[in-house]
Amino acid sequence: MEERRKSPRRTVHGEIATVPTMVNVQLLDVSLSGVLLQSDEPLEKGTEGSLSVDLDGSRFTANVRVQRAADSEVGQYLGARFVALSPARRRLIERFMAR
Repeated sequence: MEERRKSPRRTVHGEIATVPTMVNVQLLDVSLSGVLLQSDEPLEKGTEGSLSVDLDGSRFTANVRVQRAADSEVGQYLGARFVALSPARRRLIERFMAR
């Protein structure tokens, strides 16, 4: 059989890899320290991800870490803290909260 791949491959044995997945969440509230989210898919405390949301016409993105997870009848509530928040992103939240 003729090799059709453009790049050679090599088998890997015994290595573990992770593939982050996208989970759609509903943003319930936001503060300068973090967010409250609702998710249909369970996430564990310590899970990190990138949050991207529109705050009054401005795109806001930040890395978050789940601090609390509580099951409910409508899915799971997730309390997440911002891992780091740049001054520009902090000002965006401050403007959003002042409205």
